[in-house]
Amino acid sequence: MAKGFTVFIGLRYLRSRKEGFISIINFISVAGIALGVAAVIIVISVMTGFDMEFQNKIIGTNAHVIASSYFKDGISDYQDIVEKISRMDHVKSVTPYFLGQVILKSRDSVDGIMLWGIIPDSMTKVNDLGKNMIKGDIDFVNKELPGGERGIVIGKEIMTNLNVDMDDNVTLISPVFEQTPMGMIPKMSKLKVVGVFDAGFYEYNSSFAYVSIDTAQKLFNKGNVITGIAIKLDNVENSAMVAQEIHRKFKNLWARDWMAMQRNLFQALQIEKLTMFIIMTLIMLVATFNIAGTLIMVVMRKTKDIGILKSMGATSGDIMNVFITQGLATGVIGTFVGFVFGVGVCIFLKIHPIAMPGGGAVYYIDKMPIAMNLTDIAIICATSIILSFLSTIYPAWQASKLDPVEAIRYE
Repeated sequence: MAKGFTVFIGLRYLRSRKEGFISIINFISVAGIALGVAAVIIVISVMTGFDMEFQNKIIGTNAHVIASSYFKDGISDYQDIVEKISRMDHVKSVTPYFLGQVILKSRDSVDGIMLWGIIPDSMTKVNDLGKNMIKGDIDFVNKELPGGERGIVIGKEIMTNLNVDMDDNVTLISPVFEQTPMGMIPKMSKLKVVGVFDAGFYEYNSSFAYVSIDTAQKLFNKGNVITGIAIKLDNVENSAMVAQEIHRKFKNLWARDWMAMQRNLFQALQIEKLTMFIIMTLIMLVATFNIAGTLIMVVMRKTKDIGILKSMGATSGDIMNVFITQGLATGVIGTFVGFVFGVGVCIFLKIHPIAMPGGGAVYYIDKMPIAMNLTDIAIICATSIILSFLSTIYPAWQASKLDPVEAIRYE
């Protein structure tokens, strides 16, 4: 017998409308697998969307790579180091910065913050600080204001906590003490609010403020010293490689890529994503049990057919292929339908995103993010088809063991 008959018979059994109840179960199997595949695609796309949103917000406020000194004294004579890093492969922009903890005081309140001393022109080329401004302009921190005052840009949560607004005066209190006729007191600097930013993270909006790099250096009595160098690359995927290269070239620098700086957050997201994939895969596994159950009933109903096929020369392998074809076809059809439905829902949600009530309280994501990853979708579809195939093996094997004489003896 021509071996192609196994596929023909398997598909014929799948399309048969004479089986009644079995046909209904077949339909349920396809529907179950389709819903499982669609659910996994939608859930994983949502998780990937959150991952991408967090990544964009973190990189937009920090940088792809941060290089800082191993020592508390910081980096002196940094111009040569900045120049050498700027010439490295994959590096697009570089900027020095000064970072320290200070107390920010207004007329009504006091808050502890992280103070960034920056060069606005180069910092805005490294991150999205310029784009995140909702009031004022980041360039104002580098300009001397009327009366000799200097400017400060604060996060919108700091603005709320301190009850200040544009052009209000605030006082920076440094942890560095200086000798005065009244004794040792913290060094202080009076500044004017010249801008407010929204980074998209509560943590950053409530704890970051920016001044010119020389203002920060004077406040900490550091002279021409910086605490780190922020680096933007041509591709975010090169971050770890460039960080390692900086380690190799500059023995006194400690370089970290954006992923290492937020390792806990992204590890948590990856664990959640993996957990959801496993849970949703169990849904698909339950659906594949329907395939096994359907095939067992088909084998029982087709005992005579199996006996006739074997008496005509069909081997046990041929009989297995018939039922594997039927079950696998059910899985492939269900997977395809689920793929179309899942991708369709994701596209619809991208065009008409669902609002997230209260979701913006911490991470400022007010709409459900969707990001489809082709690799993830391919893995989901492949997993569904493999599970479908595995569910066919036992029923097909049982069918192949039937004795043709016993199968047709009473027919």
